[in-house]
Amino acid sequence: MTSLLSVQQLSLQFAGRPILNQLNLTVEAGHVVSVLGSNGAGKSTLLKSILGLHDSAEQTGNILIAGIDMAQDRQRALSHLAYVPEQPAVYGHLSAIENIRYFLSLGHVGEQKEIATCLTLAGLPETAWHRPCSEYSKGMKQKVMLAFALAKQAKLLLLDEPNSGLDPQATEELNQLIVQCKQRGMGVLVVTHDVLSAIGFSDRLLMLTHGQLAPIALDQSTFTLDHLQRLYQGQA
Repeated sequence: MTSLLSVQQLSLQFAGRPILNQLNLTVEAGHVVSVLGSNGAGKSTLLKSILGLHDSAEQTGNILIAGIDMAQDRQRALSHLAYVPEQPAVYGHLSAIENIRYFLSLGHVGEQKEIATCLTLAGLPETAWHRPCSEYSKGMKQKVMLAFALAKQAKLLLLDEPNSGLDPQATEELNQLIVQCKQRGMGVLVVTHDVLSAIGFSDRLLMLTHGQLAPIALDQSTFTLDHLQRLYQGQA
């Protein structure tokens, strides 16, 4: 099994307050790992650590992406990764095709895969490809970002609260896209509050509490309101 993400003994603190505490995490090729956690538990902090956005003085531990140590060669490590934030970061005045072409140029990545093919795989209607992204819904913008990940041939995909603000149909479409990324051999890490969706597409479900990750059984029948509340409080 190939580990596309390996987080080893990651600790991080802000102003002396510990946020992550010797946290370990792996994501393998062709697997989806979802992380749940209450607000303030450190989910966004974890993603930012993986992206190399924290001051190294505040952080200890090792992060490897596709076997490359972020501390040794951040640019090459990040070349194997694609990130979709909660609010997809596309340029409104550019079309889907123009956005993807621009993002590829920023990473000095040639068109590894034909953009039109990737937009089709991501499920964005061809009628929207040349329209400015300012006219897109959130779900459509996410499809642009996922098409970019495919065009870049990213091995690891990070998704931050991907289902927030989506209607049921858009949520189902996104869930299917996550499964398709998994089937194409990508490793996918999802930070989410959408427990039912996560159960449907995840190979592993983890809860972040007290700066560490604990496994959760992938069984819908166990998710009573009381059990969920105790999980989020770190009591289950």
